[in-house]
Formats: sequence, structure tokens, C-alpha cells
Amino acid sequence: MAEDDEQRTNAIASQCCSVLLWTALSIAMIVLGALYIDQCKIQPMIPIYLIVAGSVHLFGFVLMPLQLVSQKLTYAIEAIVGLFSFCWFIAGSVWVFSIYQTNPRDCNSQMYKFAFGVLIFEYIFIACLLLIVCTCTCCIGLSARSQGEAARLNPS
Repeated sequence: MAEDDEQRTNAIASQCCSVLLWTALSIAMIVLGALYIDQCKIQPMIPIYLIVAGSVHLFGFVLMPLQLVSQKLTYAIEAIVGLFSFCWFIAGSVWVFSIYQTNPRDCNSQMYKFAFGVLIFEYIFIACLLLIVCTCTCCIGLSARSQGEAARLNPS
């Protein structure tokens, strides 16, 4: 029992750290986007990308307590927010990476580098999630296969 409590405590602690990290990143996105809203003449959508993406991330965290009231409604809203967030992520990637080679960028360097870094961080995060999902899927498949073979060899 003590081991289960420790695992539960570790899971809650890691979730809290994750929420705090994403919340801090989201607030930083909103602040930097708002501070430099008019300082990217070559691609004026980059500060707007930061503001909207940060706001959508924060909105996602606000939805967490809604699960206690209605899971179906929460899943529907999360699906819509997730789809919008994915599309906005792609749009932000196009806006930020399209001016990467342009020199001088005529864009606030601090804000541009932050947006660039956020996108790279999100790409790495997505890649890690995909790797975990693929690894777990393979492990589950191999486990099911070995159990099926064991059952076929020992039909007791």
C-alpha cells in the first residue's frame, strides 16, 4: 500500500510540475507577444501567434476542473481546443520559420528567438510523445503476441 501511495504522490507531483512549466511558458508567450506586438514588420502575425497560443494553453488548464462536472462536455471542448491549437501551431511554424533566412528580419530579436524556441520545444515535446506512444504500442503488441503463443503452446 505504501508503494501505491508513493507512486500516486509522484504522479501528482509530476503533473503539477508539468502544469507549472506549461503555465509559465504560456504566460511568457502572452507577455512577450503583447510587449512586441508592433515590432515585427516583416511578419506581424508572430506576436499574435504568441498571444493566442499562450491564451489557448492557459484556457486548456482552466478546463481541467470542468472534468469534475461533466466529462463529455470537457472532452468535446478539449477536442475543439486541441484541433484549433494544432492548426495554430502549424500556422505559427509557417510564420516563424518562413522568415528564418531573412536578414535583417525587421523583427524584434528577443521575441523572434523566443517564438522560434517555443516552436522547437513543442516539436521536441511532440516527438517525445510519439516515441512513447509507439514504444508502448510495440510493447503491448509484443506482450499480447507472446501471451497468445504461450496459450497456443499450452492449451490446458
